[in-house]
Amino acid sequence: MPLHPLGICRSRDVARAPETLRAGSAVARWSRENELACAWLEPAARPLEPLEHAAAVAAIHRHICVLPMRFGIAAAEEGPLRSLLRARREELLERLDCLEGAGEMALRIAVPRPIGPPVVSSATSAPQAYFQRRRAHYRQRDEADDRYRAVEQRFLERLRGVYRDWRRLPDSALDLLRLTFLVAREQTDAFRARLADHCGTDRAGGCLILGPWPPYSFV
Repeated sequence: MPLHPLGICRSRDVARAPETLRAGSAVARWSRENELACAWLEPAARPLEPLEHAAAVAAIHRHICVLPMRFGIAAAEEGPLRSLLRARREELLERLDCLEGAGEMALRIAVPRPIGPPVVSSATSAPQAYFQRRRAHYRQRDEADDRYRAVEQRFLERLRGVYRDWRRLPDSALDLLRLTFLVAREQTDAFRARLADHCGTDRAGGCLILGPWPPYSFV
């Protein structure tokens, strides 16, 4: 059965990771290659669940800096994991430097989109009606993107100074703006406080804050 990689850290930090780390019936092990180490789960009696994988990565993240590996990656043995650490050594060490002492905070911001069906004359032919609907659709999308950018800039300005980096994630709904921030552990309370103050005055709509969790979006 395959090994399930969890994340990559510095070899020197492994001693500060949880001594016993489990995900379901699987026990975590470490493969070291010079300055780097990779945590992985040994084969278990049953398939690993996504939430079990996420919980194991989060447990490591609470103690040390880790580059989380997404669920579903597998290796037949330790050899490919060590090869990865060797081949991407400089890149991985650079990413660890960037993520040291930080976690990911995610925002889900409601931005209502007043999108109505395009008005098409009953006298319009079928091909003309189709192109009218397509033009209306893309015009509405452009207008919505403008609203997204305006809301995004307001949040970035208000939160400036309490995050290291940020990303805009793909929209999962027509009225939802998804932003994620890389926030130092000591800035987490300040980030929440600044956000609470902003959401109390911003007219964009509701805002849900999630995290901190391992920085998946910044690996």
